[in-house]
Amino acid sequence: MNEQFKVRANFVLLVVGFVFLIYIIKIIPSLYFDPVIYKIDVSGNEFLSTQYLKNLVMPVKGVKLSKLTVPSDPFLKSFYFKYIGNGTAELTVVERKPSFISSTSQGYFLTASDGVFLVAIPKDELYKFTGMTIFFGIESFNFNKSGIINPVLVNEIDQILSYPDWFKKEILEVDLKTNTIYFAKGVSIEFKNFNLDQEEEKVILSIVSSSSIGTRYITLDNNFIALPPAF
Repeated sequence: MNEQFKVRANFVLLVVGFVFLIYIIKIIPSLYFDPVIYKIDVSGNEFLSTQYLKNLVMPVKGVKLSKLTVPSDPFLKSFYFKYIGNGTAELTVVERKPSFISSTSQGYFLTASDGVFLVAIPKDELYKFTGMTIFFGIESFNFNKSGIINPVLVNEIDQILSYPDWFKKEILEVDLKTNTIYFAKGVSIEFKNFNLDQEEEKVILSIVSSSSIGTRYITLDNNFIALPPAF
């Protein structure tokens, strides 16, 4: 019995010793592995050019892997580096995508769905972004110095952006201060809130298509009241 116990104990010690040896040989060196990088490969980018990202990460060659980073850019949501051998690291990025246009007291901004201002848009170049909804009423107190809209307002905008495509494509502009949506032909409807169901959306499009140019409506007790032109 004692002999069997000794055999089992020796076997356990042998296994533990083997595992510890592997740890010494492979794991510990990897903890201190910090190769010098001379080349960067980039993946995952759509809006930021590959060369731009390479210049940001490594303006000069010969940088240790642990020292690589990407300076802040509004389009850049997250990133990570992976060493792929031969002095080369791969930079994988996740970008923010343009979702809508913010109209603010400081100008127009192409904006991501999480409320980050991506880039300023000159007013005379707004035509280049036809098909993208413009949101008005975003005051300076609605976003911080970094150009990020507060989450409460972002949730309200997201509610509108989550409308079905067949309805959303008819929306040109939204005034967040007055809860007014502007549709084709300059037809506008002021809502109590932007929480609409599918039946309401169908009724709204029917009203818009049959209305005269520039007709304005308000909603009252689930009814759409047309305002007189001089109102």
